Amino acid sequence: MTSTHSRVMYENLIQVADNLDFRNPIFNGRAKRNRSLGSAQAFVVELALADRTFRERLKTYMIGGGARFVYMSDYMDRY
Repeated sequence: MTSTHSRVMYENLIQVADNLDFRNPIFNGRAKRNRSLGSAQAFVVELALADRTFRERLKTYMIGGGARFVYMSDYMDRY
């Protein structure tokens, strides 16, 4: 990690990974994971992208306002 921001974000992700509770219903229908840093990162991104409001805000940072972005959910997802 080369910056304070990176170190803080890394620590935040470690905290997420250490505190995941796989008994929570949000994990139902999702691929099983472990408490590794990579799994925590993937899950945070997965949850964020599942939120329609977040996706719409994210499009403001995309080329062409995200016109070519198509959100797809995995076959495991249950909504």
